[in-house]
Amino acid sequence: MQERTMPEVDRTLRQLTFGHGMAEIDPQTGAIAGFSNVDSPKREYLIDADIPWHSPDFYWGTGMVVTSKGSCSWITPTTFDVTSNVETLHFDMGQAGLELDVTRSGGDALTERYVWRNVSGGPLTISQLSIEAPFNNYYPSAQKALDECVNAHIFAGGSWAWCYAEPMDGSSPSLGMIVRKGALHSYSLQTQNESVFSNVRGHIVLNVTDHAISPDSFGGQPILHLQADDSYELVNQVGWYASRDAFEDDVDAPASFSALSSPLGEGIDVETALDVNADNAHLSIEATDRGYRIGADEAGSYYIHLSGEDYSACTEVLFYAPLEETVASRVHYILDHQVASYRPGTLSAAIVSVDTRTKLQIIDPFWNDWTDGSERICMPVLLQKALNHGYLDDGDSIRAQRECDAWRDFAESNLLDASGASRRGSSQPESSFGKRLYDMPWIAQFYCEHFRASGDMHDLDMASRILNRLTELGGQHFLSIEFAETCECTARLLREQGRGAEADGILDHVLSSADFFLGLGRNLPPHEVAYEQSVVAPLISLLIGAYRITGESKYLDGIRSRLPWLLSFSGFQPDCRLNGVAIRHWDGHWFGIYRSFGDTFPHYWSALTAEVLLRLPEQIANDGTLALAARILRANMANYDADGGATCAYIFPSSVDGRAMNRADPLANDQDEHLNIWLRMIEEEHLSIR
Repeated sequence: MQERTMPEVDRTLRQLTFGHGMAEIDPQTGAIAGFSNVDSPKREYLIDADIPWHSPDFYWGTGMVVTSKGSCSWITPTTFDVTSNVETLHFDMGQAGLELDVTRSGGDALTERYVWRNVSGGPLTISQLSIEAPFNNYYPSAQKALDECVNAHIFAGGSWAWCYAEPMDGSSPSLGMIVRKGALHSYSLQTQNESVFSNVRGHIVLNVTDHAISPDSFGGQPILHLQADDSYELVNQVGWYASRDAFEDDVDAPASFSALSSPLGEGIDVETALDVNADNAHLSIEATDRGYRIGADEAGSYYIHLSGEDYSACTEVLFYAPLEETVASRVHYILDHQVASYRPGTLSAAIVSVDTRTKLQIIDPFWNDWTDGSERICMPVLLQKALNHGYLDDGDSIRAQRECDAWRDFAESNLLDASGASRRGSSQPESSFGKRLYDMPWIAQFYCEHFRASGDMHDLDMASRILNRLTELGGQHFLSIEFAETCECTARLLREQGRGAEADGILDHVLSSADFFLGLGRNLPPHEVAYEQSVVAPLISLLIGAYRITGESKYLDGIRSRLPWLLSFSGFQPDCRLNGVAIRHWDGHWFGIYRSFGDTFPHYWSALTAEVLLRLPEQIANDGTLALAARILRANMANYDADGGATCAYIFPSSVDGRAMNRADPLANDQDEHLNIWLRMIEEEHLSIR
């Protein structure tokens, strides 16, 4: 191997300038250690080099390759030089039969050119080719995340591929990367393991191909074939952008879709000059004057391929069964497979998780997300809502109401104490009552729904008791999901029964909580994780509730200033699983059978963003917020099967820590809150879309 000719250098970083910012170059490896912009000097667009779980092995532009001759990673080059705002690096990778030349040129944008050349002396295949892109998608605390970190939105659609790293507070500038030559066919996550829990998305890896690990992911991963002396070239453009619109203009997308998720019976129009095809008998593709119309005769998500001369792209569209049908089939499945009827006494009314492969129920008293309480509460709520909406046939209506009545007894015997405090499951210790505040609004939701069916004042008493007890336990200082919405619902029902004073007391909880969090500004306390989309959504919901109650401008101003925080989580990729869907990357580990960390798209709590958008005051709401809310709700229909089965987690990346993903976890667990939110938005006349 050729000797390295790199000169001895000090530890300071070199720089390539582009636009109003720069790329900071590590002097030992030539890799990019950071991106910075003079207009936002505190923002770190890449993971800080001083963070313990980050190292030069993951710096921007390092990578790995697997070929028919061997495999290797590239980190330290044989030679590199930086002159006149241009960096050149050369890597000898003889064990893989390759050499790599990298050129980075500054200017208005940073242009990166990677050229892998076959030096093996014969034909060579490449089954893995991956480049590190360690965007700083990290949640150390709310304050630090909002001030310094980014949400990274990735579209690896082949020749149509890009990344967009947006400040977590929704400000500018954002850092965008666009593939100008070559292709990225998927992305992966590394070091996304339990040691860093839920506050770290992991190291993002961009794959020219991930065939060696996950050949069928993202519509199929290619194998690259190089003859002797042939090369593969990837050219990326990295630049600064003031908005998503400006970035999308620069991407110059080769196709536009009328929708990415559509009800069965409706078509999706694709405007493009490329050819469009799909290898699936359930799809129909018809040419139109401006492109193609896609239809489906069976619900599901489908890969669509777009091709032209030296161009190949792939994305995913969804056709879903109508909402009423989806709810009815889901309720039927729950009644058949998820009611724990074999258990003794009141425990027999619990509704639990199920392995959809075998129909065996899954209960684990000490794995909190597999208990018979907590997030499983969404299922009895869905049963009662489906009944109240009249979505069930006569047989399931009788069964569902009987189950809801029994579940109320189960909850009072096993999940609630006399004060109205809850615990996470029937087998949890007595000392755990009131320790997890998230669950209490969800049980109160159930009582509101059950009261609408029964008219039994006991239900309303229980809903009121639970919400008052939540406040006694410190709930006004905790962003419980659905707290504001449940308080509003309970107060409305109380007022209808002539219990106005109680209603005012419940709404006072909303006001005191809204004032507390308004006073904290960006310094939000940690919840189960340090910071996440499902912290920001309940925060804005509180402020919406407080504004509805009082009409005070401070709440309206608070909503307006925090809404960009929420929208920064939501992707805008042309993919049915990503468009509008908020970044979440831990739910598969806690809720699924595979217990896999990794981006979960779509995850049902993304519907919280839709709920916020649909509840916005008229001074802020517009056609765009309504359309985005509809896209989010529709995207989540990907989580339900035609037979009423479901998945709690679709792990989206092609691989995570070397394990093939891009698959649905077989556990039906907690995903039904999405349907509850959609039904509630219909009840409150925020949404007519089905």
